[in-house]
Amino acid sequence: MKFQIIRMVLSISTFLLLSISTTFAQETSHVVLDSLNSSYDEHSPMLSPDGQRLYFTRAGHPANIGGVLDQGDIWYAEKSGNGWSRPIHAGSVLNHPGLNGVVGFSADGNRMYTLNYFDSEARAGSKLKNGISVAQMSGGDWLKPELLPIKFFSNTSSHISATISRDEKVLIMSIISYNTEGNEDLYYSLKGENNDWSQPKTLGTSINTFAEEWTPYLGSDNKTLYFTSNGHEGFGSRDIFVSEKQGNSWESWSTPKNLGNAINTKGVEQGYSIPFSGTMAYFSSTQNSEGFGDLFGFPIDKEEPTIIEVPVVDEPTPQPEPATLIDTVRVPVPNIDIVFMVMDQRSLNDIDGEVTLAYGGATRRVAADEYTAVGQKRVLKVSFKPGTEVNITVQAPGFLNFERQFTVNKGTAGIQELFLVAEEVGTKVKIENVLFRRASAEFADEETAQKQIDELIGLMNANPGMAIRLEGHTDNRGDAKLSKDLSEERVKTVRDYMISKGISGSRIEFIGYGGERPLNNTNSVAAREVNRRVEFVIIK
Repeated sequence: MKFQIIRMVLSISTFLLLSISTTFAQETSHVVLDSLNSSYDEHSPMLSPDGQRLYFTRAGHPANIGGVLDQGDIWYAEKSGNGWSRPIHAGSVLNHPGLNGVVGFSADGNRMYTLNYFDSEARAGSKLKNGISVAQMSGGDWLKPELLPIKFFSNTSSHISATISRDEKVLIMSIISYNTEGNEDLYYSLKGENNDWSQPKTLGTSINTFAEEWTPYLGSDNKTLYFTSNGHEGFGSRDIFVSEKQGNSWESWSTPKNLGNAINTKGVEQGYSIPFSGTMAYFSSTQNSEGFGDLFGFPIDKEEPTIIEVPVVDEPTPQPEPATLIDTVRVPVPNIDIVFMVMDQRSLNDIDGEVTLAYGGATRRVAADEYTAVGQKRVLKVSFKPGTEVNITVQAPGFLNFERQFTVNKGTAGIQELFLVAEEVGTKVKIENVLFRRASAEFADEETAQKQIDELIGLMNANPGMAIRLEGHTDNRGDAKLSKDLSEERVKTVRDYMISKGISGSRIEFIGYGGERPLNNTNSVAAREVNRRVEFVIIK
């Protein structure tokens, strides 16, 4: 489920999983990291030197310091065996309501370089005037970052990204500054003897173009540079390129080479980074993701296969063929484990709710001692026979009652996150994946849209006194009146479907705002995707 009431994270393990598959065109070697991705915008991955924690930036998530309007907070996932934990927000020490991100680390992992830490008031479209900071590790926790003293640092762009060399003596930044070739260019700054940093200088015209050069990454040899650009010849809107420093000059580089269609697509690829050790690089791509970034791996050990199979969990052991028709072997069908996590959809904090399970002709209330602790979360693990029809309800003070019915199968195995909505008039929730055909009130994917709306119907059935207002929004391009009319027709389509499923029309108001209430005022593809949405507001 991918709207913010209840989002189901499908998994084949009980909590920690690296879900790996190849879902793109045959030429690509993208390794999908499903356990880290969401309906929000993930980008700029950076692995810690010990390989145990993958940091990245996530934008638009309600748990960010600045909420859904936040340009991006630092999140991370912990490594465990062959998998990654569910992503964890890095907290208020490293994050603020503006853009936050990880640039790199010292070799021992005790220093983290971060983006834009002191632009706490910056919002989408504003200039990011502060540069790079460094945070120290103390007692297992990060201390507040301190601004690096970069001489005459200037950035007139709403974008900033950077990389730091392994010896922590060279910074390369994507900014708009002195002598720019056009939009964001790559600049370098060198560390001095007194721990100050030199005035940024351009890398030169071999690298920089009239267009945008973003997300640099300097290899461990201090001469191989990876970066994203839409100014060199590529496959899509932005591709990843590689160039090599010529001699000792930081202003002399070889002609950039496209990394090819094994990694680049018609979407935006950026944030390419190579860990201190290992055979997997990391990056983000918007291919097949509605304009938002998802995180991927890319095999860099050419002797390794580019298609990585996921080990199947809890499958029955293959049995030999029977010797005769009489001498058959009965293979027991294993139970399927499901892990339930009950959380506040806004804060992601655990909720001590009353959980009731009904299945197999019996109903039982879950006792407090049935929960177990996994990391900092309380989880409820239950084993079911395949094919079991289950009804789960959750009640908690201050929250709307929650109810879900499902049939136990491989698709429901793993984690089911149950997000409860505050029982407050005015609470607003976006319904994810309700998309429409261009200039039409018809669902683009009727099955997916109806599945999402069914969750809202379930919520209203569990709360018979609840009434809502459906609100439709388009982007702010085109004729304002036509956009408003279209947004109203679209939410009416949602309302009509809910009425067909038994919800009284008297409980559903609706209104279309067109492009009057954008969440993001920039004119980018990602911003337009954010602005096109269907939301509901609790009015009773």
